[in-house]
Amino acid sequence: MTKQLELISESRHFDGFFKIDEITFRHTLYRGGWSPVLKRELFGRGEAVIVLLYDPKAEKVVLIEQCRAGALGRAGLGREAEKSHTAWLIEPVAGMIDEGEEALDACQREAQEEAGVESAEFEFVCRFYPSPGGSDEILHLYAADIDSTQLPEYAGLEHEGEDIRIIQYSFEEAKQKLKKAEFNVASTIIALQWLFFQKLNPLF
Repeated sequence: MTKQLELISESRHFDGFFKIDEITFRHTLYRGGWSPVLKRELFGRGEAVIVLLYDPKAEKVVLIEQCRAGALGRAGLGREAEKSHTAWLIEPVAGMIDEGEEALDACQREAQEEAGVESAEFEFVCRFYPSPGGSDEILHLYAADIDSTQLPEYAGLEHEGEDIRIIQYSFEEAKQKLKKAEFNVASTIIALQWLFFQKLNPLF
């Protein structure tokens, strides 16, 4: 099969910090011929970095916790107070790559803003689409070996409305939480799987 794609039309329906485009396209089929014309709304999220911070000497993983808009709908929004805490998610440091910025520069900026890490060497892990069915977002995953004893308890830029708590898990605690499916953010799961099953205990 020769894979071919025809983009028929593209129009922007929302142009803010994020974008929403409507696209129509068709593509060749595995069994031959072409698909019907498909219409999709595409959420323009751009590109972002994820930075897994870890301290091999202290055997600790550094993650951050903050209230996330994407989790509000399942948190009750005040209607069910017992669910409100579920809007706070535990993730690696992460942030958008600004226009004209290199991924490594974004790593350093976000590590400093969200975790108080002044400098670090960043190791590239992988890049991936987190939700390609409706978003063009690409995530660039990096990791950094740091000294966890020098980190503050809280971080974030006040003028951006960031309110971040820095969490340090022992390797064993983080591994057990991963195995028990206690993390619910894809970047957290992917980053920790890399750390425990490729970096520290290679399976390949």
